[in-house]
Amino acid sequence: MKVLGYNGGVGGIYEQFGVGHDSSAAIVVDGEVVAACEEERFNREKHSGKFPIQAMQFCLEQAGLKSFEELDLVTYYWVFPMMFDKAGLEKRKDKLGLVDKVGAWGVATAMKAFNNMAGFGDEKTLKKFNKETGANLPLEKFKSVPHHLCHVASTFYESPFDESLVVTLDGSGERSSSMVVNAKGTELEVLDEVLSPNSLGLLYLWMTDFLGFQPNNDEYKVMGLAPYGDPAPHREFFRSIIDIDDDGNYEIEPNLIYKLLGSTTKTGVKVFPPMLKKALGPARKKGEPIEQKHMDIAASLQEALEHTVLTSLERIQKKTGQRRLCLAGGVALNCTMNGKIARSGLFDEIWIHPAAHDAGTSVGGALYGWHNLLGNDRHKSSRKMPYLGPSWGEDKVKEDLREYEDKINVERLEDRELFEKVAGMIADGQVIGWYQGRMEWGPRALGNRSILADPRRDDMKDIVNHVVKLREGFRPFAPSALKEHAGEWFDLTGLKESPFMLFIMPVKEDKRTKIPAVTHVDGSARVQTVDAKDNPRYHGLISAFYEKTGVPLVLNTSFNIKGEPIVNTPGDAVRCALGTGIDAVVVDNYIVTKTDAVKAELKKKQEADKWEAGRVVDGKIENHD
Repeated sequence: MKVLGYNGGVGGIYEQFGVGHDSSAAIVVDGEVVAACEEERFNREKHSGKFPIQAMQFCLEQAGLKSFEELDLVTYYWVFPMMFDKAGLEKRKDKLGLVDKVGAWGVATAMKAFNNMAGFGDEKTLKKFNKETGANLPLEKFKSVPHHLCHVASTFYESPFDESLVVTLDGSGERSSSMVVNAKGTELEVLDEVLSPNSLGLLYLWMTDFLGFQPNNDEYKVMGLAPYGDPAPHREFFRSIIDIDDDGNYEIEPNLIYKLLGSTTKTGVKVFPPMLKKALGPARKKGEPIEQKHMDIAASLQEALEHTVLTSLERIQKKTGQRRLCLAGGVALNCTMNGKIARSGLFDEIWIHPAAHDAGTSVGGALYGWHNLLGNDRHKSSRKMPYLGPSWGEDKVKEDLREYEDKINVERLEDRELFEKVAGMIADGQVIGWYQGRMEWGPRALGNRSILADPRRDDMKDIVNHVVKLREGFRPFAPSALKEHAGEWFDLTGLKESPFMLFIMPVKEDKRTKIPAVTHVDGSARVQTVDAKDNPRYHGLISAFYEKTGVPLVLNTSFNIKGEPIVNTPGDAVRCALGTGIDAVVVDNYIVTKTDAVKAELKKKQEADKWEAGRVVDGKIENHD
């Protein structure tokens, strides 16, 4: 049986309510996830919310299908009739001031009426699916699945656990922002929900906006900025606006939440509530320098998130007795928080889906369809995840390389010789684009679409940020470490492994000065443990670097530049390298370098564009925008 899941692609007014970003598709064949990919990798629009037709076509090809009619079921990640539910407002109406109460009730009533008139449901969503795909799928083969149940299914069914506590943490999904589920086999028992707009995800999003970054895109920048700050100046404010009851349910001050909901004027100018400006000062505008006060706000926000989630999980765990935890939802990509959960001792094991954000709901919808709608028994996941994206054969590689033949030099080597040579290039200070096999599923590059460098050099962070990634200087980089040696370099308390780079853990004190390029300002690192069973070629390269240097890890960052998605085709990889300070690209077994003429032209561009802007100098961030 074959189930296709997808998300995004709705368009129109619904995109203003969190529907339709990070669109993707995934296919499950006889219980196994065969393929999954985000549409942005094909259309080259970062966080694209467009209908994922190219991702769908890729999934069909991987499953050996010629048409959509061969599918047994198609699932969609959003149930439109559940939107604009007033349950959350009803619960908090006595806490709201009169103006906020009347305004919120009026908007909710109007939007619910509009939603009913628009009539979005399975029939209308299927009509759009058939129009976009050219298919003629009948209604009995199409089903919308609630957003948070998609998140639940994505992480639990792909986990190694037979039963666990599952918690989703998101901005918003239909009527909910969080869900607590007791999962066993194929039974998903919903224990509790946090009702929108009460949402830790939305609070983090709004504060991302307040700090002058792009909401829904740049939350990870706030997480990266936080270690430079001191949470003390704003600790009491954030603690005062978040309450947690004995059952672990959190509530953010309603008067603040509902004011933030209406903080955008018709001209697009942000009008933040007086309560926020009084406590934190004026909002930072895009392009303004990042000052210590902004770092402190980021630190306070991050601390508040961690405190709230840990306190909530402690009370939920005590109530349920579960010792295993699965997480999903966009907030579950907050690796600093995840590291604190792992180290807390609350759970014996923790699992987080590699595409915990909305893209992952396509996999979740498909798995929910397989297990819960079609009634199949639990299917154990294989370890091939997360390498579920496209790969390209040698003919495509050669074709793409020919396109740039006047700008590149090409050498082909077999694996053993290739690993030895590339490890030496990295050890000599070169920055390498590493492109091989099937693309990773999710936002993290895990050794198939990666940029690699020497973690031992204290200047390498600046080099990669400014002349390769073309981005802000405070942004940290992650280490990819041989699994068998990771525990010697990082404090992995609470973890058996970290294959998806979703946990920030302390670097051991005696190792921090040895790997400064991947050690963040607070002595931590976002670790990926590389198992030879999962990625033998990547493991082989790191092993060769270890033999040369005595350091069993490399600096790893995603193969893209600021504002662009991770590269997809071999041509994308070469094009990215030609316009940046990447010294060489390894495409499968080909080593690609720039000609002298291209290097000279690039050097002129670097000097003219002042690519050093944004460096971190003496702990201060210079002119990052």
